Amino acid sequence: MDCRCKCCGRRFRRRPQNPDQEYCDRRVCQNKRRQRWRRAKRRSDPTYRDNQRDSQKRWADRHPGYWRRYRADHPDYVERNRRLQRDRDRSRGALNAVTRTGAVLAKSDAYAEDSKAITAYYELIPAKSTDLAKRYASRQIFQLIPVGYDIFRTDSQSCKEITRKTLAGGSARTSVCPRPSP
Repeated sequence: MDCRCKCCGRRFRRRPQNPDQEYCDRRVCQNKRRQRWRRAKRRSDPTYRDNQRDSQKRWADRHPGYWRRYRADHPDYVERNRRLQRDRDRSRGALNAVTRTGAVLAKSDAYAEDSKAITAYYELIPAKSTDLAKRYASRQIFQLIPVGYDIFRTDSQSCKEITRKTLAGGSARTSVCPRPSP
């Protein structure tokens, strides 16, 4: 059964002992497979991650001064590291410069500053556990209050009644508080 290696893309024949084999037998591909496995294991298994960290610490304790000697013996490594660090600092500085100019940095799905989105006030009302459909659902109910209701008063009797009706009825409709009369 021929398939393609996930690392190098070459075609190879799977071993009969491992029908799910995804990497060819080249050393670089096997090292990549092991590296990916270790990375996933560290991410998912806190015991493994702690064991790896402790093992590295013990090794560093047994070999004091190793990195100092390594850097002294490998100036090309030191220069490459410095160059990469300068690049990281420069990009981080450019990012900070953007924020200092007042630009807003956000995720791609965030609203643009000039969007026509309606600004609203939110009232957080504690929910009872019986009002929740899923156990991991939010225990807060958000009630939308349009911007035009800037003189909204939470102590208004009509608003309290609407809130109680909304909670008791369990409806998903949005109810808007009437504007209080002057």
